[in-house]
Amino acid sequence: MWTNRVLMCGIDILLCLWAVYLFFFYFDIFFARKRKRYLSVIGITLFVIWQFGITTIISFPAYINIAVTIMFTFLAVMMTYEGRWWNKGVFVITFNAIWMLMETLCNYILLTYCPQYAAVRQVGSFVSKIFFNAVILALKKVFTDDDIKELPVRYSILLVLIPTGSIYIMNNIFMLGFANNNGRTRINSTFTVLILLGMNILIFYVYMKLADDLRLRRMAAVYEQQLELCERHQQERELSMLQLRDIKHNMKNNLISILAYAENKEYEKMTGFIEEIMGEGGMVIASISNSGNIVIDSLIGYWYVTAQNKKIIFKTDICIPMIMPFKGADLSLILGNLLENAVEAAEKVEENRYINVKMKFDKNNLLLFVDNSYKGKLLKTRDNRLKSTKSDAENHGVGLASVYRAVAKYHGSVVIEDSEPGKFKIRIVLYSNVQE
Repeated sequence: MWTNRVLMCGIDILLCLWAVYLFFFYFDIFFARKRKRYLSVIGITLFVIWQFGITTIISFPAYINIAVTIMFTFLAVMMTYEGRWWNKGVFVITFNAIWMLMETLCNYILLTYCPQYAAVRQVGSFVSKIFFNAVILALKKVFTDDDIKELPVRYSILLVLIPTGSIYIMNNIFMLGFANNNGRTRINSTFTVLILLGMNILIFYVYMKLADDLRLRRMAAVYEQQLELCERHQQERELSMLQLRDIKHNMKNNLISILAYAENKEYEKMTGFIEEIMGEGGMVIASISNSGNIVIDSLIGYWYVTAQNKKIIFKTDICIPMIMPFKGADLSLILGNLLENAVEAAEKVEENRYINVKMKFDKNNLLLFVDNSYKGKLLKTRDNRLKSTKSDAENHGVGLASVYRAVAKYHGSVVIEDSEPGKFKIRIVLYSNVQE
């Protein structure tokens, strides 16, 4: 008797360790692990203790077991993986829903084909984990090569309703099948489980499609902004060419007049005539950035004019080549968002409004520094990232989160300095030796 109890306890421990393996096998597909391993150890330990407890010691009603299991799984995921909590919630509830469906399906299979083992809890747990492992392996084959994006909270809330409803329906069906223990009920319940399982697996497909659609809409906004800037840059160039053509056309006549004033020694009239020419015929539009890189020049020129209209001192120090090993869309996204934020921040300052932009291309790496005056308090996330203060931050422009993602594509870094009151500094470095 004592030997059997020790054996069953050992089997339960092995099954709990297998549950931990399935936990990592599943969530590693969709999230990146945190660097702080001790938090992961705490979360996984709580997860293991609960898994072992509900199989050997704890005896709560089914709905309490389900709720607490989801809670401990969510806690372990929060401590182990990076990402937003609402996106983790979708995958946590789906994880538990599929697991519950596997256990129910295996129970019906055992009752139908091996009724002598159906009452042995360890056998049912072992078989369900085999099925669950196969499902996770299939998910990994499909989604492991895709870039899992994070969805806004409203999409996550809608998606989580499906696995939550599946858990509720499956619990009721299981209880109904237990009360009416006959072959027909088990067959109907099995088909119900398979349908619910298919619905829950489809969540991953829907999630990826929604994420791709969101990414495409954001990229479309980036390209639309870039095209608008290019068009504006082209119009400014055409206007400058027309003005230059007029100056060249009138230059001969102007020089004749100046020569006549000089020959007659009418120096005061000559001086006045020259001042008149400079006042009327000078270049009205002056390009503040002439690197030849149309993306950078357009953005700098546009926000320079915008800043001047808002009485903001805008200074630049641009030292970059015409062609750089970075995508124009990424440069537009990063620089455009930073300049937009800088103008909006400096505009709120009553005195000493300024923006300083410095760009340098050195050893195939791009250094971007933006300093500006600001008023108020910066909002930062837990990982010290700058957080947008706009009410529609998700749809306004491309968002700060997109800037961090674009910088990460080049293994770059973003450093924010706000130690001095009223002075905001952001430093960005992009490395070109990154294989995409």
